[in-house]
Amino acid sequence: MNTRKFTYITTIILGMFLFVLGTVFMFYINNVAPEPGSSAPIPQILNGLTGTKKNDPMNFLILVGDRSSGNTDSMMVANYNPDSKQISIVTIPRDTNVKLINNILPKINAAYAAGGRKHEGAVYAAEKVSNLTGININYYVHINISSIKKITDMLGGVNFDVPADLRYRDPSQDLNIDLKKGYQLLDGDKVEQLLRFRKPNERLYTKSELKELRQFYDGSDIKRTEMQVKFIKAFISQKLNIQYLPKFNSVINYAFENIITNLTLSDALKLASGVINISGSSFNSFRLDGEDRIINGGWFYIYNGKMINIDTKESLPSEEIVSAYFKSVGGIATPTDLYVPSEQDEDSSPATNSKNPATVKNPSNAETDSKGTGKDKP
Repeated sequence: MNTRKFTYITTIILGMFLFVLGTVFMFYINNVAPEPGSSAPIPQILNGLTGTKKNDPMNFLILVGDRSSGNTDSMMVANYNPDSKQISIVTIPRDTNVKLINNILPKINAAYAAGGRKHEGAVYAAEKVSNLTGININYYVHINISSIKKITDMLGGVNFDVPADLRYRDPSQDLNIDLKKGYQLLDGDKVEQLLRFRKPNERLYTKSELKELRQFYDGSDIKRTEMQVKFIKAFISQKLNIQYLPKFNSVINYAFENIITNLTLSDALKLASGVINISGSSFNSFRLDGEDRIINGGWFYIYNGKMINIDTKESLPSEEIVSAYFKSVGGIATPTDLYVPSEQDEDSSPATNSKNPATVKNPSNAETDSKGTGKDKP
């Protein structure tokens, strides 16, 4: 064997060893070692982690944190089925009305903070989402927007067809969105602009530009969420590919340093090996169906027990969708107090005692618009 070939093979073997060693190390630091100030190790706090067998479908609660508060800007449950090689996602509007601490009925995006944040908050949010949707939750992943930007840059950006010119400026948030229409390579900064855009500064648009924009955005968080799902689909199709395998070492190490999760090493490796080269046609997307209401001066999204297929716009009972696309065994959160839509929902607690809640189009679904003033921010 010549020296060049020997060096090449040795480098591959050493690289694989360092990859596994680094992943084990980051897994230990982030999932086994106690949190600072905690009197118990993470496994004790979580009452044990639930693994899955080789071909068991897995459900993940994905939480995207906002920049300032402990609320979550985006919430979704993703299912990976190793047998069918399918990925399914259901998004949960952040204004969805649920029971939390002390029987108050705030929005689902407050669950993470209400549970104490970090691992405890993620488990609490998983319980509330499981009871709301009827989905067993096996794992959770909490990530912030800055981590999404970094990972995008590490993987060389994502090609995406921006449907219209996106412009929004808010100096108070240090937010400047200025994306041109068309198919293009989005770096991390542009990905943040795409994911956060919900409504325009109308003064920055002509009438014809606004007309075009409103085909894709109506100012609601639901439309923004649909665009986020399209981006996720593009990301999966382009980046979960064997050609990016050399970059996965640094990406996984960075991810384990900057996310909150209960994924074990074996589950992470099973997931990574299974989703490589998965096609966009194996991707199913849904969202909770319902309607917007103003209750006690605040905007809420009232879930009606159905889910909408984002591609076909068909609305079906949630139990049918869950049975077909979100099956899983056990988990850290299983439904114990399943939500059942009722005409009496608005009178079930002091938070919803309005006799005539208005059913109208919610202009924001934003935490900053809790009084329904319309002065909300992305």
